[in-house]
Amino acid sequence: MTPPSSSVSPVMRLGPVLRSLVRAHRLERAGPDRLAAEQRRLLVRLVRHAQAHVPRYRELIAPGTAAAFQGPEDLPALPVLDRTEFHDSAPERLLAEGFTTRNTKAGTTSGSSGVPITIRNSERDLGYLRASYLYDMVASGLRPWDRMAYFRVNPFLRHPLERFGLLRTFHIDTSGTLDEQVEAFLAARPTFLVGFPNVIASVVEELERRGERHRGVHHVLFGGERLTPTARARVLGHLGARFHEVYASVEVFTVARTCRRGALHLRSADVVVELEQEDGTAVLADGSRRVEGEILVTRLHSEAMPLLRYRLGDRVTVGPDTCGCGRRTPVVERVQGRSQDRFRGRDGREFYADFLTYRVQDFPEVARMQLVQERPAQVTVRTVLAPGADASVTGRIRRAVQDAVPDFEVTVRRVEEIAPEPNGKIKIVKVLAGAAD
Repeated sequence: MTPPSSSVSPVMRLGPVLRSLVRAHRLERAGPDRLAAEQRRLLVRLVRHAQAHVPRYRELIAPGTAAAFQGPEDLPALPVLDRTEFHDSAPERLLAEGFTTRNTKAGTTSGSSGVPITIRNSERDLGYLRASYLYDMVASGLRPWDRMAYFRVNPFLRHPLERFGLLRTFHIDTSGTLDEQVEAFLAARPTFLVGFPNVIASVVEELERRGERHRGVHHVLFGGERLTPTARARVLGHLGARFHEVYASVEVFTVARTCRRGALHLRSADVVVELEQEDGTAVLADGSRRVEGEILVTRLHSEAMPLLRYRLGDRVTVGPDTCGCGRRTPVVERVQGRSQDRFRGRDGREFYADFLTYRVQDFPEVARMQLVQERPAQVTVRTVLAPGADASVTGRIRRAVQDAVPDFEVTVRRVEEIAPEPNGKIKIVKVLAGAAD
């Protein structure tokens, strides 16, 4: 990894993207031994690059530790990178030598954790990023002639193939009003959708309210948050589409993607995943057994700003590959949401509240939901019910949640809508300021 001095191109370069696409396709169905060897090779190179060229890692990792590093089993000897430290550090402390804010491109997280951070990528990093996302979409049904609608706040860099009518992209600005989003959607006439599930669901609901039907979409790629089964079925039923899902972030790109059978497989040739336990130890998510914990991700392609053992902020369950689709990587069984979203009980103890959401989404009448804690030992369940739902369902929801947390005060409130956060996402589990007092 020799840092170049040239700046990032203002126009998307296809060469790095195509090279990374070929690699992704080659490794898609590789066997466990080949994937493990590729992962080990890239990880050793990354660790030694970080120690030799990144000021912060020179302080954190001794030269002898980097020289002796042999693979994933040695990761516990390295420090964990927390987003708070990342946010507070000057960019030049985390950038490899030769890279600056002028010859790298910034990507800023949505800030759903409350700590937005900026990642800087080189041209080579960007080639991998674009190829990773493109391969996810191709594997999820994208065709060269599709019209792709991307639901996001910021626009994306145009690519030269659009001049030939290939992979045309249309930006649906999720910071705009619902009416503006719907009008942009109708004007785009998309055939493939990518974005936050709740944003897409809101557009579909508004189309239904208007009596308009758009049947040209054949696939939807959801990512960034969870949608209830009822709401997902409503979106897909209205559009007449199929769906896939990705687990990804600005910092580490794609961590996992669903296969044709719906299993969410880790991208083991691109990331190394560990799951941190309550006692601070970390277990490698290699598929040898089912394990749950706070996810630590090492992105194997990050020359400008290496990320080693990055605490993403989610609590995740990973198990062995049992789906039989042909991909040979561990399966993410559940992403339980931001680890910061902890409810507090009457005795002061905190716990991950995501399990309560499954008590709510099991009711087919629930289209949207949000669990909010305003004070300890209390939870308000906000529900948007599907059309025609019997209002008495709120009582049954309350009893189901109360059974799970019998010492809590449980309120179920029917609402017309659930407001997204400033970043466009809906927090399914939300702890308000003062709830810990």
